[in-house]
Amino acid sequence: MLFAGAGLIITAIGVIVNPAATWPNILLAAYYLLSLGIAGAVFIALLFVANAGWAVAFRRVPEAMTKVLPLAGIAMIIVLFGIDTLYEWSHQDVVATDHILHEKAGWLNVPFFVIRTVIYLGLWLLFAMLLVRFSRKQDASGDIALTAKSTRLSAAFLVVFALTFTVASMDWIMSLEPHWYSTIFGIYNFSGLLLNGLAAITIVVILLRRWGPLQRVVSESHLHNLGKLIFAFSTFWMYIWFSQYILIWYANIPEEVVYYIRREQGSWLIFTGLNVVFNWVIPFAVLLPQSAKRNEGLLFKVCIIIMIGHWIDLSWMILPPFLVSGPEFSLWVIGPIAAAIAYFFLGTFRALSQAPVVPVKDPMLEESLHLS
Repeated sequence: MLFAGAGLIITAIGVIVNPAATWPNILLAAYYLLSLGIAGAVFIALLFVANAGWAVAFRRVPEAMTKVLPLAGIAMIIVLFGIDTLYEWSHQDVVATDHILHEKAGWLNVPFFVIRTVIYLGLWLLFAMLLVRFSRKQDASGDIALTAKSTRLSAAFLVVFALTFTVASMDWIMSLEPHWYSTIFGIYNFSGLLLNGLAAITIVVILLRRWGPLQRVVSESHLHNLGKLIFAFSTFWMYIWFSQYILIWYANIPEEVVYYIRREQGSWLIFTGLNVVFNWVIPFAVLLPQSAKRNEGLLFKVCIIIMIGHWIDLSWMILPPFLVSGPEFSLWVIGPIAAAIAYFFLGTFRALSQAPVVPVKDPMLEESLHLS
């Protein structure tokens, strides 16, 4: 609560004192928090559509993560008040003299942008609420039909999510540099979202395992499976990052390479390297042995590195248009992200206290408890 409150106060002051530096970091923090909440819903949906019972024992953790979505949605709505500072396509005088922005004006205009944002947030929140509600109802009734309903709902959500999140990431982040484009940008953002979400789920599971609620529920086999997913999606993130980079580098088209030129100048080059090191090199090297994936302490440390890495990744995507010479570390940078991370853990643990920490009447619980 202290970190969340201090971060919010710093952010509010920053909007008044230094809006040019604060608004990009508000966008970063809001997107970071939102991605954690969505990642929880996506993980739940993937479990249902894959008929995967191994994670049922700790499914309440990703369910609790979805409880941060309302505040994350409010944070994204607040970002809309900074459109003039963040997006050059919102200035009519610029659009009138820029042929490319003029041609994109049918999509990139303030009213339609606001409407799309509200639709994205509304859909994600609706699906997440229904998934959690069905789980809670099953705790009370034990009705196995609710599992089938959750599976159908999850399938629909994954389709809606794939389409809306792709467009949302292009709206909120790619349009910060509206002359640049990448057809792989949506899947790149998805890979980072799920990697960071898996790291957050694992951190909370390990903490609950250490503190008692999941001590006799989550075994090394559960940690091993989570470690394998983190290892896999870290490599997937690197594959997409490299695919985007190498294709743009090889084609050498001016309107595409400017994106990477900006990120390879000054101290942004260091951030580019750190991005790869935190999100792939360290997780890959450390988690390669099977024993590492079953080592609670080692897995915990790698997940913290990944969560820092995702902040680096978002900073790398969002901040260069505003900080041409390189990243800066100030209160206006630290305040928003500190508030977002603090509220994530605060909101998640509060949500965990509102229902049994284990879905006791789920038909696949026994399978999860005896995972080997």
